[in-house]
Amino acid sequence: MIWRQRLMPCGAFCRNIKMRHEHLTSPARAGLFFCRLPAYTLTMRKLILLLALLCAPVCAQAWPGDVLTVHDGDTLRVQPAEGKAVSIRVYGVDCPELGQPYGAEARNLTAHLLKGRQVEIIPAQTRKSYRREVAGVVLLDDMIVLQDTLISAGLAWVDNRYCKMAVCDQWRQHQADAKAARRGLWADDSPIPPWTWRRMPHKRAVPTIAQ
Repeated sequence: MIWRQRLMPCGAFCRNIKMRHEHLTSPARAGLFFCRLPAYTLTMRKLILLLALLCAPVCAQAWPGDVLTVHDGDTLRVQPAEGKAVSIRVYGVDCPELGQPYGAEARNLTAHLLKGRQVEIIPAQTRKSYRREVAGVVLLDDMIVLQDTLISAGLAWVDNRYCKMAVCDQWRQHQADAKAARRGLWADDSPIPPWTWRRMPHKRAVPTIAQ
């Protein structure tokens, strides 16, 4: 069973954990985040997306695209309806590197969720990161927010250097929950953050997962 987050604007969160639902009461304060209830119509979902855009820190339009490849947990290549494919760096989180413990698990989770599926890309900043667009990634059909999924699974850190939206506080709480439960990388007593790992000499390449 995959990890997922379903949320209501300024409402309750719930996520699927080990084949059962655990309800969270903290509100979503701003950002890239949605909810879906069974009675929601497509129109309502579009309204929620619009509300999220109004909370975004940059004046950029969200766009749908098909996920072509997943390089690692927080980097993917997406084909929009028109134009060339775009490399996406997922906003606000940093997954373990591929040669690092839990790096392959993070990539496999992202690929399992998104590869070959249509996602909504929500630009989060105007400045690119190594020619990649920095954006939130939402699987709109299932209302899965990739960032929170990775964090809740213990397969990503909240990157405090760049995660500045109000919702980052919510992610930090989910990270604390994952750490307390020793999920994923938090099973290790002293996991090495990827920004430290990248300065170390023992990295190795792992193939990208293609569609």
